[in-house]
Amino acid sequence: MEQKTSRRKTAGKQESFRSLAAVSLILLMVTGLIFGASVLRRRAAGVLTNAKVSVSPRVAVVIDPGHGGFDGGAVGIDGSVEKEINLSLSLTLRDFLTVMGYAPKMTRETDISLDGNTDAPLRQRKREDLRARLSVMEEATDGKVLMIHQNQFTDPRYSGAQMFYGKSPGSEELAGALRRRIRETIQPENERECKPSEGNVWLLEQCTHPIVLVECGFLSNPEECARLSDAAYQRQLAFVIACSLGK
Repeated sequence: MEQKTSRRKTAGKQESFRSLAAVSLILLMVTGLIFGASVLRRRAAGVLTNAKVSVSPRVAVVIDPGHGGFDGGAVGIDGSVEKEINLSLSLTLRDFLTVMGYAPKMTRETDISLDGNTDAPLRQRKREDLRARLSVMEEATDGKVLMIHQNQFTDPRYSGAQMFYGKSPGSEELAGALRRRIRETIQPENERECKPSEGNVWLLEQCTHPIVLVECGFLSNPEECARLSDAAYQRQLAFVIACSLGK
């Protein structure tokens, strides 16, 4: 019996390794495509300025890097700041989605907040920032919305990505697809279940499009915090998220 159990564990580890290897290979290929596409866009910019081109409609995806500007979010166990990780990962996700044929739109592309009154109290600024993010999300006709965040807890043992979904139709299905793909590729031991909005995340309650808050991992866990700050891991996670959307 022990020998069979050992063989099953070995087979499971080999399968996880093959999945990771496949993701890494595809990731390298897509990274090359992103570079090539950016070069082509720059070269074609002047030629196509006045040209009329027929393109197929692309699926809209809004990427919301959590926090920003005056709102740093969580602070990692190594001193890393959530808003910076959120933005870095989101920009990479945007590039992958562009190459895959989506039409991604960012709520922010730099370290800013979206409120317009820097002299207002912080609570008012936060409300205005959230309303501005919602406005961007609602502009995306039939779009999907991904809120990119990092988790934190008092106990450093906890790790793993988790999805929280809104009340709008399609949100639960989107969360499930994200969870499955992340578990199958880079977090095979992650048992965290998707959870519905319970009224404590305003954007999940208000957005009318399929919307998921992706807690990518725990900044309070030393090992996971180090991974989330690593550019190579961010590319891997961003690619897996992009592949989870489906058209």
